[in-house]
Amino acid sequence: MKKENIKKICLAAVMSAIYVGLDFLAVSISAPFGGSIKFSISGLPVIIVAAFFGPVWGAATGFVGAFLGQIITYGISATTLLWVLPAVARGLVFGVLFKAFKKSLKPHILCIETVVSALAVTLINSFVMYIDSIVYKYPTVILGIALVNRIIAAVITSVIFALILPIILKILNKIIKL
Repeated sequence: MKKENIKKICLAAVMSAIYVGLDFLAVSISAPFGGSIKFSISGLPVIIVAAFFGPVWGAATGFVGAFLGQIITYGISATTLLWVLPAVARGLVFGVLFKAFKKSLKPHILCIETVVSALAVTLINSFVMYIDSIVYKYPTVILGIALVNRIIAAVITSVIFALILPIILKILNKIIKL
């Protein structure tokens, strides 16, 4: 039992660190219909841990990764914990859906799970952005083109996650022997 817990803690810690690194590699591109679309694969480590160990471990990994990323990038502020919520939600929502679909690695099932979790992240992120704009008194656009752009980015990255996740999970399972 202790060996299994050590493996869980180690994988979650490594994935939290990878989350932080991947978050810095996010790419924003101009959208043809206005605004920009930000693409990030930082959610993948959270999904991996949620697939292996369930929603609580996925949420914990999202919390640690997003919290460290927030501290490194912005320091501690009144809204730091709010900005961590989307990553926590990704771990919870994906983990619950992955269990509900009996840990299926079929791409169409994974697509549903990743898209639903990404949409939850997008909605929470938009809400946090709104709260942050009220607290720090800056204008923000959370509806319209901005929200459409975030949803498009969420769906595109979710489909990519769904396609590469079976490969990653199989390789990690062999390496770590979970």
